[in-house]
Amino acid sequence: MTTKEEKLKELLGEIKEITNVKGAAIVRRDGLLIVSNLPSDIEADQLAAMTASTVGSGETASKTLSIGEVKQVTVESDHGKLISTGAGNEGILTVLTADDVNMGLVLVEMKEAAKKIKRVL
Repeated sequence: MTTKEEKLKELLGEIKEITNVKGAAIVRRDGLLIVSNLPSDIEADQLAAMTASTVGSGETASKTLSIGEVKQVTVESDHGKLISTGAGNEGILTVLTADDVNMGLVLVEMKEAAKKIKRVL
C-alpha cells in the first residue's frame, strides 16, 4: 500500500523530469513543508515559508482587486523562476526552474499535479 508521502513524492518526481526543472515542493498553506525534491543547496523549509507568504499575498491582492481566482504566482529572476499554485484548501505546489524552462509544459504539468495533490491531501 502506498502512503500519502510516497504518492506526493512520486508526483514531484514526475515534475522534476521536465527539462530545466530544478526541483519542487508541496507545502501547507501555513508555510510548513510537506515533501520536496529540491537541490541540496536550497533550504526547503525556508522555501516553504516564502511560498506560502507569496501565494497568500497574491490571493489577497486578487480578492481585493476583484480580478478572480489566482491560477499561479510566478517569480522570475535572472537565473530562474519560482512558480507556485494552490493545490486545494490545504496545499501549495511550488516548482523551481532554470530561466529557460518551457513554461507552457511546466504549467500544464503543475495543473494536473495540483488536482492529484488535492485528492491526496
